[in-house]
Amino acid sequence: MRYIKESYKGLIFVLLLFVVNAVLWLSATPLIPQTIESTSAQIVGSVTLLSFSFVFFLSTKNRFVDWLFGGLENVYATHRWLAMGALIMIFIHSQTANLIVQYYRELPINPAVGELARNLFIALIVLALLAKYMKYEHWRMIHRLMLVPYLIALYHALFIGSYDLVSLTPLGLWTMGIGLVGTGSSVYMILIYRKTAFKFKGTVKSIETPASGVTEIELETEKSYDFKDGQFTFIKIDKPPFNGVPHPFSISGSKEGHLYFSIKALGDYTKALGEYLEKGDEIKLTRPYGHMTFETFSSPQVWIAGGIGITPFLSRLRSGEPLKEKVTLYYSVRTIEEAVHLEYLRKLDAALENFTLEFSESDKDGFLSVENMNLEGKPHVFMCGPIPMAKALKRQFSYTDAHQKLTVEAFSFTGTLAEDVLNHSRKLYKKIRVRFSN
Repeated sequence: MRYIKESYKGLIFVLLLFVVNAVLWLSATPLIPQTIESTSAQIVGSVTLLSFSFVFFLSTKNRFVDWLFGGLENVYATHRWLAMGALIMIFIHSQTANLIVQYYRELPINPAVGELARNLFIALIVLALLAKYMKYEHWRMIHRLMLVPYLIALYHALFIGSYDLVSLTPLGLWTMGIGLVGTGSSVYMILIYRKTAFKFKGTVKSIETPASGVTEIELETEKSYDFKDGQFTFIKIDKPPFNGVPHPFSISGSKEGHLYFSIKALGDYTKALGEYLEKGDEIKLTRPYGHMTFETFSSPQVWIAGGIGITPFLSRLRSGEPLKEKVTLYYSVRTIEEAVHLEYLRKLDAALENFTLEFSESDKDGFLSVENMNLEGKPHVFMCGPIPMAKALKRQFSYTDAHQKLTVEAFSFTGTLAEDVLNHSRKLYKKIRVRFSN
């Protein structure tokens, strides 16, 4: 429900794209007479092409899509589900292709290229859905290869069919425009993104270890870096072994032109930061992203942090700006050794009238629970942490109206759609089993 509320502009925009696409197809004049079944089968194929074009456009992370969907968390969710929907459309189109009344122009084109595009799409999407189980750079390479079946599918759509799509007709211009957007977006991400998106540069001034497995980087930027507390950015380090591969990290504070990043060693890249990054190294940054910026003063606030999810809250506290509302921070880690800047947080708890720290270790105290939180005054709840924790607490918050609003930032940039599909399938199976057992 939260996704729909925050993304309604983007969802309406996508729906309008599909409606316009269908209207243009149904009102177009074919090269030879068509049955409605033939036109419908070709519309399904065009929906597949349109979906992938928009998926590529979403991947550019431009300001327009960020605004449309209310933040990159929702952009990535739409990206995953739209790709899954396109995969379903591929199956439907392949099963109904025999219904299409074809018109072959005098070109040496084999209709089997459609099957080739279909098979490549299926293989690459299945691999992409398993992103959780592969290295980030391998996942990025799979996404770059998506351009290959896309171009084959575009070639198939333009030149094999019973409508003239390489023409100045409304449908022809629409289809060629879709192709240009998809191809341009993909080429931008492959060849241009790394060279143009990282407009800010900084030099590493210090590297600390504030907690077990956590590396904190102090970065002095060449020019002012304007961001809101709670936001994140993509960083790029050109030296080996990082090799310019972009990765997203929350900004955990700033002071006099210096930015701080507190990074947990969770994979090869983040582990390498503690081993290979040195003082004086250059780091490049994109513009800031993120919607969890604490901009509300109409009610008290409850902050919930799990593990390294403390970083956006640290950014707010280290900004030096006074808290204009009563804030209670629930900070949970597995063991106390993993707590980042715990002593600093405890000092703030003792010094600030409006700030209260509730610290817990899950190994000793168990997991956080909404029923044990103080929600007096219908606070605005901000939450950042591991996906399992976020999902569990979001479910608990859905059963109560004791809070005013819930803002969550807990997602994976490589996607977790395979896991989501499995979880939904398990839930559906349990419901069916319970119903039949009764």
